[in-house]
Parts: sequence; C-alpha cells; structure tokens
Amino acid sequence: MAARRRKTPKRYYSKTRSRSSKKTVARRGLVILFLSVVALALLAGIFSGLKYAGSLFISRNPKFELKTINIISDGRLLPEQLREYTGLQTGVNLFSVDLEQLRKILEEVPLVESVSISRQLPDTLTINVRERVALAQIRWHTRGLPFLLDRHGTVLPTTRSGQSLPLIEGLKLEKLHPGEHVDKPGVRQCLELLSAADQLRLGSQVTFSSFDIRYPDFVTAVVNGDTTVRFPQHSAREKLIRLVSVLQLSKEQGRRVKTIDLTPDGRNVPVTFYD
Repeated sequence: MAARRRKTPKRYYSKTRSRSSKKTVARRGLVILFLSVVALALLAGIFSGLKYAGSLFISRNPKFELKTINIISDGRLLPEQLREYTGLQTGVNLFSVDLEQLRKILEEVPLVESVSISRQLPDTLTINVRERVALAQIRWHTRGLPFLLDRHGTVLPTTRSGQSLPLIEGLKLEKLHPGEHVDKPGVRQCLELLSAADQLRLGSQVTFSSFDIRYPDFVTAVVNGDTTVRFPQHSAREKLIRLVSVLQLSKEQGRRVKTIDLTPDGRNVPVTFYD
C-alpha cells in the first residue's frame, strides 16, 4: 500500500498576538520620533549658541571696529573720490561690510576696470582699484568730441591727453555715454590691433594714426603718418607681424610705402609705393 502523505498542520495566529505586535511597532515609532525631536532641538540650541557666541566675538566685538580705509588706485581717480562712491565710514564693524556689494559699486564707475578688497585684522580695509587705460578715440557722431575706448571697448570720458590717441572713424550711433560698451566687429579689430602692437612692442616700427571701419569686411588704418594699410577682420597679431616684414623690406630697398593690402591669405602682399 502506498504510504500516506502527512498533512502539514495548519497554523493559526491569534488576533491578540497581532494586536500586541502593532502596539510594539507604534511605541517604537513614537520613541524614535521623540528622540529625533529632542536631537533637532539640541542641534538648534547648539547652533543658536554658537551664532550668539560668534556675534559676541566678531560682529559685536569693539576690537573689530573699522578704523582705517586704504584705497589705492593706479590711475587718476583720487582716494577721496572712490571713498565717496562707496559711502564707507569708519566706526562700523569690519565684518559688517559687504565686500561683494562694495566691489560691484566701484566697478560701475566708468574709469574702473577691476577691484580687489581685503580685510586686515583687526581694524583695516584695503581697496585696490585698477583703472581702465584708453587705447583709442572713437568718433560716433559728426558733432561733438570723440570719446575714448579701453581695450575691452568700454567708453571713457574725453581727456586732453587722450586726444593724441589713434582715432576710430566710421561708426554711426544715435547715443553713446561713458560706461557703455561698444561691441562692433570693426571696433573690436581696431582694439585688437592696438593691443597686439603694444604686446609685440612695435611702437618704434608701427604707429597708428587713424582707423576707418566703414566697410564690413576690412579695417583701413593709417600707420607711420602716410601709409594706408588694409587689415581683415581677423588675425590681428599675424597681420601685424607681416606688416612689419613688409615695412622693413621696403626700408632696406629705400622705397616709401603708400598702401599695403593684408586681406589676402596668400604669401604675396599687394603693395604700392610713392614715386
């Protein structure tokens, strides 16, 4: 006869046991919640205590009262002028001065290019201002004096010394004010040429008198008084090096250059000479 299979006994769980397990879980949850609240309260108390202690040590400490404001500029802006822009006063807490906000205020001044600010404990604030350097004049309207431009194309007020800088002509605008930025391809190329000439130290070989930016594909410059040079709207440094080579070769040949066309990309450079 085949062996009888044993029947698996059925297990029965009492409702009482199930209810007690739920109560245990609930108690554990309440305990965890209570401990979490206590921990958060302790952390908040510690944070508040540290903050208060920090305020006593720093922001309320008379030792850090601002007594000296050093303002250094590399240009013509006077420290008194710059301080007036900032509105800084001695007697305030050194750490209450918002350095980032102070930097933004000063960089809004048209003549200011960059600003660095630092604290010297316990009572000194030092501000270093780098002023913009004009590279060229720009005639933007047929009437009125031209403005000045720095290497970034930022417009600067006209000065007597700036009247000897190269003049950029051919730009037509309805309005232009100091502090604004001129971002035109022709203007950018003129400033890049001037910056590259300065970096290459070509002052004794190439002296720019004026630029004409009326045409969209090239810039026309007058160099060394009477030589007209046509530059493309790119490769300022490379074209300047080629210009110097042409001028040197012409000088060795004893010929006076009238025009040079640097827009072609080939090796040959179209040149004309005075009779």
